[in-house]
Amino acid sequence: MPDRQTPAIILTVRDYGEADLLVTFLTPGQGRLTGIAKHAKKSRRRFVHCLEPLSRVVLFLSPRPGRDLEFLEKGELVRSFPTLRQDLPRLGTAAVLAEVAGLLAGPPEATGEIFATLEEALKRLDQGGPPDSLLPAFLLRLLTLGGYGPRLGQCLQCGREPGPPLYFSIPQGGVLCGACRPGVPGPLLPLDPGTWKLLRLAQEMARDKLSRLRFPRPQRGQSLAILKAFLFHHLGRGLKSWAFWEKVTAKYSGAIGEEGKREKG
Repeated sequence: MPDRQTPAIILTVRDYGEADLLVTFLTPGQGRLTGIAKHAKKSRRRFVHCLEPLSRVVLFLSPRPGRDLEFLEKGELVRSFPTLRQDLPRLGTAAVLAEVAGLLAGPPEATGEIFATLEEALKRLDQGGPPDSLLPAFLLRLLTLGGYGPRLGQCLQCGREPGPPLYFSIPQGGVLCGACRPGVPGPLLPLDPGTWKLLRLAQEMARDKLSRLRFPRPQRGQSLAILKAFLFHHLGRGLKSWAFWEKVTAKYSGAIGEEGKREKG
């Protein structure tokens, strides 16, 4: 019999032997966990449609004394977010946010809010929210919850509200005045005042209000370039999902551009 049950969002699933699956999932109480779903490839009752990545489920777990892996007895699907799976930019955005949430779900006091933030992002993407605005807003919130929040309120050097031209220090994780830039070790990336205001607003907003933010293309591009470099520097590696997101976004943007040209012609 299952020892306990937990809400979960499926992060990754891979083969484990001939009949089993190794499932990594995010929980609100214990953060990221990994478990074995025995005979999941052949079971038609215990894991019906609930082991797809990005699905919101309830998992029933049994203890495995002396083992690091959980034992998944069964699962129940709560929400599959089907709409985001039909749109590659949405799917890529969801994949980036899920990977970051899984990596940062370490602080015990933050796991519940990280889980809720990822679930809110998946819901908004599924409801048709713009992925190019949802990604920087929710990514910044996850970084802040995970203890990697950039310092955006005051200049890192002088402590005052920063004045243009603005720069973002990747190693120090914060904004700099143009006057304070000389002598500060890099890398430093230019930061448009509009981008700074949007990022600062996203960091301060409540979770259920984040979907209201809109990042115009220049601010979205600069925000994501900064957050990508910041993540790489502080995590020590790139995100597997980021390459997929960039690929599908470039392809989608290219398709939109071609359609626009044809319409004008």
